[in-house]
Amino acid sequence: MLIFLLFMQGCIATVFWLMLAEIFPLRLRGFAMGTAVFGTWMANFLVTLVFPPLIDAVGGTTFLLFAAVNVATFVFYVRTVPETRGRSMEDIESHFRRQFAA
Repeated sequence: MLIFLLFMQGCIATVFWLMLAEIFPLRLRGFAMGTAVFGTWMANFLVTLVFPPLIDAVGGTTFLLFAAVNVATFVFYVRTVPETRGRSMEDIESHFRRQFAA
C-alpha cells in the first residue's frame, strides 16, 4: 500500500494537478478548473464507495487493481501529455489549439 501511495502522490497526482492548471484556455480556465475538480471529487467518492465491497470480494488484490489503473494512467501521460517546461501559457494554448482544432 505504501508503494501505491508513493507512486500515486509522487507521480500521477502531481502530473494531474499540473496538467489541469495548464490545459484549459485562459478565458475558460476558472469554469473548466471548477468542473474538473468537481469531477475529481466525484471520482474520489466513487472509489471510496466501491473500495469496501471490492476488498470483501478480492481482498488484497484490490491494490493491484488500483496499481494497474495507475500504470495505465502513467502510460497515458507519457504518450499524450506534452512537455511544458520553459513554455508560456500562450505557447501551450496554441499547441493544444493546433493539435485539436476542428
